Amino acid sequence: MPDPIAYPGQTIPAAHINSLVQPHVQALVSAFTVPTGSSTYTPVAFTGTLSGNHSGMWAPAQATRLVAPTAGVYLIHGGITWPGSLSTADARGEIRANGAGTPALGTRVGTQRGSAGNMQVTATGVVTLAAGGYIELHLNTQSGSNISAVVTLGITRISAT
Repeated sequence: MPDPIAYPGQTIPAAHINSLVQPHVQALVSAFTVPTGSSTYTPVAFTGTLSGNHSGMWAPAQATRLVAPTAGVYLIHGGITWPGSLSTADARGEIRANGAGTPALGTRVGTQRGSAGNMQVTATGVVTLAAGGYIELHLNTQSGSNISAVVTLGITRISAT
């Protein structure tokens, strides 16, 4: 189904307003355990959503995935709060698309070196996804022990392809 078009001065019936809002979801997890290991990246399993307007963009059955319901260009937005137990070690993240083993082009997750507690980094990017395509956030730490991070991640379609 093509995207609806609204023209200046046009009256939009209430039944069509939701179709004008781009699909989006913002998922969260308040305590995700990141195992230690310099080469181990673990996909974040989210436990719920903060907001969203399209069912199926996140589901508990595939808790690591944020899924594009329609083809398009998607804005990625989110953040990670690293705990004080990070000490002087590094903590990193990668946004991966469609099961790839490397970061998706056009994405970035800030790296945190050391943390006195509640240190935050952002996860951002722009990716093109086919309908049913998905992104995942993978985290890594060299802290020497498992740590627990607070994570949010969302996708919002900004353009149809």
